[in-house]
Amino acid sequence: MEKNTSKVTLSERIYDQIRRDIITNQLKPGEKINIRELCERYDASETPIRLALNRLASENIIDNFPRQGMRVKQMNIDLCEETFDARMMLECYYLSNVVMTLNVNESMRTAFRENVENNLRAVELLDGDSSLDDYLTNYRYDIEFHHLLIKCTGNKLLLDLYQFLNPFLYVNYVYSKQSKERLLTGIQEHQAILQALLNGDEEEARQALIRHLTNSKQVITSILKIEKIL
Repeated sequence: MEKNTSKVTLSERIYDQIRRDIITNQLKPGEKINIRELCERYDASETPIRLALNRLASENIIDNFPRQGMRVKQMNIDLCEETFDARMMLECYYLSNVVMTLNVNESMRTAFRENVENNLRAVELLDGDSSLDDYLTNYRYDIEFHHLLIKCTGNKLLLDLYQFLNPFLYVNYVYSKQSKERLLTGIQEHQAILQALLNGDEEEARQALIRHLTNSKQVITSILKIEKIL
């Protein structure tokens, strides 16, 4: 039993290392994955490397092509826009369920409030010396807010689909590239969404959510366009 636990722990460590190397562009978008090179890089055997890569592939961070191997997922403007359009459809469709859940579930209301408060504190601490972990903290709070929305729908299949769509898009292309002002604006947009939901105003919540997702899409597509030019 301990041996299995050790394997899981090692694969999780390597998963985290590969993910960080992708985020910091040490493993570049579109780059082909070489298992042997990763074994040397992370001082590990193939088994935990493959377990980590399979997890990354399941999270849509790495593309797995049959008989061609794996590559770091490459983002483009069309995929970015399509992803945000899909998110907007998923998050807006069940807002009536979210309003109903928050009306009767104190623990979910508390979770939303704590999320916004903690995210605000995390962003206020960001400065020129902030580390990758500092930005990842903000990322986790940002994504958690939207996960809470989906959880309030009570639709597990929807949550699974959302987790496939969302995880890597934000962090890979926004890490340290957004201004602190934009991050703070994003939190204010979360606050507006939450307040409308708590007020039971479904239409106002929908409009606030559309504004937030539209602004986020515009930020990331702008980053992609600039990087393409450079």
